[in-house]
Amino acid sequence: MSVCMETTSVPRWDEERTVADGGRTVTVLSFGDAATDHARRLVTSFEGRRVSWLRAPATWGDAAAEVLQRQLSAACVGWRLVLVGDEAAVLAARAVAVAAGALDDEILPEVLTTDTRTVYCAHCRHTHDATAAIGQASTCPACSAELVVYHHVSRHHGAYLGYQLDAEES
Repeated sequence: MSVCMETTSVPRWDEERTVADGGRTVTVLSFGDAATDHARRLVTSFEGRRVSWLRAPATWGDAAAEVLQRQLSAACVGWRLVLVGDEAAVLAARAVAVAAGALDDEILPEVLTTDTRTVYCAHCRHTHDATAAIGQASTCPACSAELVVYHHVSRHHGAYLGYQLDAEES
């Protein structure tokens, strides 16, 4: 499957490495040990701002969601969020932050790997993590549908769209 990158919603992480000026406080949320060194460099780069660094497990889950929710409920004007880790965790955290009212310009995504993707099953609405590349197949663990990992990312769900592999043949 060829992917037209001009019309895709797949994040271009290298182009999204900016955060709005004017932030007085910054929260850096890093996912797993692999993100530690990168997060440490970022923490020291925000001179003149109050910075907090929170470490979460490598994968997105209840513990990371709880930590982020506490930060979001305490956020004030001038707060910025930096997310450091693999794509699946960063997209999930970003979706939670946006749902809570954070703006794209207030969030700096620092994606270190794209080895794991979260896939949203269009058939049963379940999400699951997969190591499939865009255009490859992944089986939905909830409904057993064989899904194509499509080049559309819902930032609302923090996941790639997965549609049934043979949907057009039926």
